[in-house]
Amino acid sequence: MTKAVIFDMDGLMFDTEQMFKQQFREKLNAYGLNAVPDTVIQSMIGCDSRQIAMYENQYPTISKAMEECQQERMDYFFRFFPVPGSANKQGLKELVQYLKNKNIPFAIASSSYRKHIETFLEYADFPIEPALIVSGKEGYASKPDPAIFLGAANKLGVDPSSCLVLEDSKNGILAAKNANMVSIFIPDQIVPDQEMKEAIQYEKKDLSEVIDFLEQENEHA
Repeated sequence: MTKAVIFDMDGLMFDTEQMFKQQFREKLNAYGLNAVPDTVIQSMIGCDSRQIAMYENQYPTISKAMEECQQERMDYFFRFFPVPGSANKQGLKELVQYLKNKNIPFAIASSSYRKHIETFLEYADFPIEPALIVSGKEGYASKPDPAIFLGAANKLGVDPSSCLVLEDSKNGILAAKNANMVSIFIPDQIVPDQEMKEAIQYEKKDLSEVIDFLEQENEHA
């Protein structure tokens, strides 16, 4: 039975991964790295930016391109999404309201900076009041290490097995598995490989379908 929900943020609550893909491609092109394939960019989605170094030998200055994308992220965000609420993923408002009505606490566990998370929440065009925000920039090991999810569960006072994780990335799904948490994969930019397919427990097309999942779970409790 779900006692708490843990949201990833990028690509799950907001369309920031769609934005990142375009922003990073533009930055790579500016550095003359036009040959970087989409599969490489896709592999960076949902992973900690420190892992970008693995590509440096093959694509010199790719780390610098990533660093500049992060520095310019907020300015780019407001250009890419000029209207409040336009970055919201489908079903976000309905699911947040449902959790509030059912008194199910939810946390946000993201590799993004806390100030970025808070800015995105304020731009949603409706109140989002998580019980907890956990930023991967605050000393947690990168997903697929389960540390950020386990830290959220601990701060919420909920057993990990009673937490439902909502994720759109491979590393996030693997981290949920490593944390012994139930997870739902909601596709965004990632095409699952075999390892990810084996780790996916449930898959829904958007956040509104999570409401159906929780309702069905409650019926069978």
